[in-house]
Formats: sequence, structure tokens, C-alpha cells
Amino acid sequence: MQLDIQQRIVIDSALGQNPSIGRASNGDLLLLHTDLTDCMAGTRLLLRRSVDAGRTWSAPEREIVSEMELGGVEGTISCLGDLVFIVHMEGSDLKRRPENPRLTRLLRSTDGGRTFEPARTLEGDWGPVMPFGHVIRLRENGRLLLPAYRFGRPPEDTRVQVLTSDDEGLTWALAGTILRRPDITDVLISETSLLELPDGRLLAISRGDAIAAGAFPYGFRAVSTDGGRSWSAAEPINLQVCEPRLTATADGQIVLAARSWPGNVRYWYRPLRDEEREPGSQQKETVDMVVVDEYATPVRDFGVLLFSTADEGFTWEPQLTLESPRPSGIDRDVSPLVQHRYQAGYPDVLSLDVERLIVVFRQPDATMPDIRLGLTYSHAFQRYVAANIVRVETSV
Repeated sequence: MQLDIQQRIVIDSALGQNPSIGRASNGDLLLLHTDLTDCMAGTRLLLRRSVDAGRTWSAPEREIVSEMELGGVEGTISCLGDLVFIVHMEGSDLKRRPENPRLTRLLRSTDGGRTFEPARTLEGDWGPVMPFGHVIRLRENGRLLLPAYRFGRPPEDTRVQVLTSDDEGLTWALAGTILRRPDITDVLISETSLLELPDGRLLAISRGDAIAAGAFPYGFRAVSTDGGRSWSAAEPINLQVCEPRLTATADGQIVLAARSWPGNVRYWYRPLRDEEREPGSQQKETVDMVVVDEYATPVRDFGVLLFSTADEGFTWEPQLTLESPRPSGIDRDVSPLVQHRYQAGYPDVLSLDVERLIVVFRQPDATMPDIRLGLTYSHAFQRYVAANIVRVETSV
């Protein structure tokens, strides 16, 4: 597989984060993104449209806000022809106020995202879940699947819940649960992407977060052979990945878009020190890191990368590092912790045609005003939404 960047695009130069993308049946591209993140107070979801394959984008067509006091929203758009879903978490400062209530909300459109039915709350025995992954439709029976992850209490109980619908998304039930291999206790599982393989099996790739000093925050792989009702135990892959998104090229090769970093850098969450605590915040932890001599993954760059696999997701090789449309204001020789804070992230990937992919992502820019000074965890609020159009050379 040969991948080359054809075009670098600033979708909007204002503050923007965590994009997801889909395509309606008429070819329009729909982009959903936030301004802030983690459902911080006032965070909005904004919906944009492109009619020229992602080269230019409309002003926001729709704005979704929280009805909670000090609430915010964060979610994902999924396009299945004219059936479009916006599924989002509604809460309030998930990291700074982790005990606040959380709801999973869904908006449904049957006209390619032009209009949406009133939002409904997804309620069931799965509890409040963050709907990171896209809704997919199974080829055999048309059933819909939605991967989301549950916030565990204690955090070690965090798990991936796969929801299902047999009525085009009007009602949802719990199909199955993805759990880590039982002996893995120092890495959590969360953000998950699903892909149906040619033989009908489902491949899941998930984010891992280390919760112990020096632990290796590898991603996870799991497989279902029965339409998502049962899953193999999630096994480590050879990458550290955040925000994984799966797709397939025209000739069936699996592509993973994800945020990653050099394989000799280890990150984990540690308790805040007294001098790091912010007034009014219930946040209890922050990111720390260490650099070691040995590389545990094939990655050498910080940021958003495209990976390929020859063994259905057990091992991955980096093929391309996505590029900023404009200078980021960050030198390459700053500390790994600063590079982590300012690396591109939260990608999504869509096949435009047999020769092109579009990858959208949040791009840091240290020259933008920092509106959330004093935050102790890794987020920088100097980001905008960017895209790369990537040429794909395949065997087709």
C-alpha cells in the first residue's frame, strides 16, 4: 500500500476539536466536531457540510448544546445512506467533575442530515456510555451496531459495550461486551472502532490507557463471530493508540487511523500533587511520562498516523503521518510531555473513492489564544479542525 498526502486543509480556523465524518447518499460529507472537549461546561457540537469532497466546508448547520447546568456534549456522527445518527454523551466536565451525572443521547435523521428527530436518551442496563465509535450496518441482516465505552467505578471496571438496533435506530439494546484479558490490570480499555470483515466476523480495535507508572498503554484487539453478541477477550496489539478509527480500501486492505507516539515514550495517569490542584475542580489525576531506551512499537512520530495490517489487526505498521496545514508553533525538540500535549489527535477517516481517503483531525496551534489556562492534564485548548486528503495506491 502506498499513501501520499495530496492536500492539507484548514476546515475552520476557530477553536475546534474531536471531529467525526460521514457521507450521505447524495455524496455530501457531514462533519461533526466540538469546540471544547470532555463535556466541559458550555461545550458545543457543531455540524458542517461539504459538497465538494471535503475541499470546502459550510458554516455550522446545526449546534447541539447541553440542557444540564454547566453541561457540555461530545459525540460522533454516523452516515448510513440517508440514515444519519448523532450519538453523544451529555455531562459536565467529565475529568474535572467525574461524579456529575451523564446521559447518552441520540439524534436521528432520515434525509441525509438535513433535519433530525428530537433527541432521545438511550437508557438500558449498560449504564451511561460514551459513544465514540461509528454506527455500522451488518451486511447479512441489516442490524445496526454502536460501540461505546462505559465509565467504570472503580475505573478498572471500564468496558466496551456494543449496542444493537433492529429497527433502524429507533430502539437499542445491549448486544455484547468487550472485556480486557483477565490478567491485564494496568491498562484500561475505552474508545473502540468496529469493522466487518469479508467473512462476516467483526474486528474491534480499542484505545488503552495506562493506570500504573511505567505500564505500556497498548491498544486492544477483539473479534466477534456472531454479530457482536459475544467477543473474544481483548488482546494487546503492537501499538499505543488513542482514538482508533478503522476503514478498508477499495481492494479490502484494512487501514487504521489513530493518534500515537514514539514507542519509547510511556504515559500514564498519576494522582495530582497538592500544588497542582485547581480551585473548584474535583480532578484527581494528570498525565505523566518517562522515556526509555527500548522501542516497544514501530512508531517514531507524535500525532495522527495511518497504519496497515497484514494479519487482521494483530500487528500494525505505520504508513503515513498526517501533516498540519500550517505551522503549529511547536518546535520538534521540546520535551515529550509538551509534544504529547500539542500533538494532533482524534482522527476520523473516510474513503472518498478508490484512490483517495480523507482524514479529519484536531490540529494544535500554539499561536492560538489559550482560553483554559491552568489545566493540569494534557489537553491544550489551542486547536482547530484540519484535514488531509490522501492518495491511495492499491492493487485495484
